[in-house]
Amino acid sequence: MTASATAEGRRQYPSILDDRRRAVVTGAAGVAALGLLARVLIVTLVNAPTGPTAAVVEPVAVGATALAGAGTICFALTETDPVAGVGLLFVGVFGLLSLAVPAVAVPAAVAVVGGTATVAITRRDRLPTVHGVAIGALLVALAVCLASGVGGVTALRPAGSTLALAAVAITPAVAAPTTRSLLDGGVATAAVVGVGLSLPFVVGAITLVAGGVVGTPLPVVALAAGGAVTAASAAARRREWLLLAGITLVAGAGVPATLGRAVPFALGVATLALQEVDR
Repeated sequence: MTASATAEGRRQYPSILDDRRRAVVTGAAGVAALGLLARVLIVTLVNAPTGPTAAVVEPVAVGATALAGAGTICFALTETDPVAGVGLLFVGVFGLLSLAVPAVAVPAAVAVVGGTATVAITRRDRLPTVHGVAIGALLVALAVCLASGVGGVTALRPAGSTLALAAVAITPAVAAPTTRSLLDGGVATAAVVGVGLSLPFVVGAITLVAGGVVGTPLPVVALAAGGAVTAASAAARRREWLLLAGITLVAGAGVPATLGRAVPFALGVATLALQEVDR
């Protein structure tokens, strides 16, 4: 092998590693997102009049959280920035630990918020301003919601719920929506408003059991649904699967007032921050 060929191989090697890393994190985030969607679907069905037994809810919920924690650790092990990697490890390890040892809930909540914030901070100089604002809003919502739930500051619960959904509503800022995706989001927003006005108790029950939404006005719920659909539609049309997984995680997690919701929400925030740099 000639010296020039060796040099060429060395130049190509980092790009191969980058491709492999992207495949790993996309797969990890995608599996976690699918697990979260399964939880949302099963919780909704269980609370329907003729739904299945509630005995299946807890194992599915634990499984969804475990997948998100494991996915975050996969992110950490492939992360090239050591500071961001440590932050991701805190989220994943403490998220999994909280499933086995409920007594560590408060330290785990601090670790989840701190670890996610660390990832966002390491990327702040490389993110467009509008993307940074959207990710920052999601991070603030995560902190407020965990303070209201795990931290016991119950007075913050309605504000945290509204803040979380408002943050999801602006996720199209990270997805560069097209006209078609904006139309999809508009239809979703109108549908939620229509159903909410005609069947308010049904919508209230669904958002409570599936999303943990408490005290949030219908317009904010509708805007969150429209924002999530807009961002997901834009990502799907461009085949940006990592972005789609991130949107699914932050939207499907609901209000992250419990660690079971906060861990996938945190993985979603980290996914949005990481994919914006690696696109």
